[in-house]
Amino acid sequence: MTKGLLSLLSASVLIASLSSCNKDDDAPQYTVPNTYAFDNVEYKESGARVSMWVGYTGILGRSNVRQLSQDTINNLWTNTKTSFTAETANGIPYTYDVLNTLSFSLASKTTDAAVFKALADSMVKISQYYNTPASKGVAGKIGTRIFNYSGLEFNQAVAKGLMGALQLSNVNSIFDKIATDDNNTVVPGSGTAMQHNWDLAFGYVGIPKDYDSGKAYTSAMPDRPFAIGGYFAERGRYIQAGGKVFEAFRKGRAAIVAKDYAGRDQAIATIREYLEKTIAAAAYYYITAAQTQAELSAKFHGLSEGYGFALALKYRGAGSKLTTANYQALLDIMNTNFYTLAEDASNTKLKQAQAIFTTAYGQLQP
Repeated sequence: MTKGLLSLLSASVLIASLSSCNKDDDAPQYTVPNTYAFDNVEYKESGARVSMWVGYTGILGRSNVRQLSQDTINNLWTNTKTSFTAETANGIPYTYDVLNTLSFSLASKTTDAAVFKALADSMVKISQYYNTPASKGVAGKIGTRIFNYSGLEFNQAVAKGLMGALQLSNVNSIFDKIATDDNNTVVPGSGTAMQHNWDLAFGYVGIPKDYDSGKAYTSAMPDRPFAIGGYFAERGRYIQAGGKVFEAFRKGRAAIVAKDYAGRDQAIATIREYLEKTIAAAAYYYITAAQTQAELSAKFHGLSEGYGFALALKYRGAGSKLTTANYQALLDIMNTNFYTLAEDASNTKLKQAQAIFTTAYGQLQP
């Protein structure tokens, strides 16, 4: 009886072992390249929009030295009348002369476009005060920057907010629908619909195909990271966001080619998490730094960036750890008059904002 039982157990172990081997043999086998190097990669539409972001926000930043032209801001937003110029859209992946030939724009792919256009228009309006000293209730200049009556720097709200409304929103929208994309019909130059949409998502992040999270990129490098991609090193280094996002994009693209949809979905989860956490880490940094800055120009500049990043978090994906209630509480804090925040020596509201971030995301900065 004992011998028979042992034989039966041995047979069961053998069958389980063979079954395990068969499962491994059935798993897709593929190689993930070290760079974003795949056949039929094409993401000009998304990549060029990031370059448009550079040109558009760059012009808004000129408000500290001149009154801005409303026509220029309108035309840059809709990409009409050859409005991109060498002044702000040069030395980047898609230069001004290329951008002016394209049939798409920032306006056409920005979620809540009217909100961000209104913020840009407000920057145009207060640029007339570039030689007027600012004070509480009065728009004008503090140091080298232009602020509105409450201390808000509109161009920073636009630049950082678009990292959510343009970049994060489009990446999440692509990922929400990618499981239904065709992954069989190959179009020469752009691959299958699933491959192409994945590539468009990669283009929206603003990093080069050979991105290196340990590299010291400079403004002299045309193919340097931009927008969210630029903040991987600036504010996302502690959470290692850049390396994780780039690796996940490469793994996900390789998985799609191999039709490993579980691998694709794992990559999506990583990308969603760390794009959102990069924005959160940046907002947390500026809200924290402002608490010890005595000089109003630096304080208001940082708070304006924090405000913009808070706007960007509206476009976080489903399943975000930042609850709707806590997000609204964060917005309420950041909508407080910055002069009022500066007058509070205990930084009560800013500390509340810090707590909202750490509750949702854990430690974001060293």
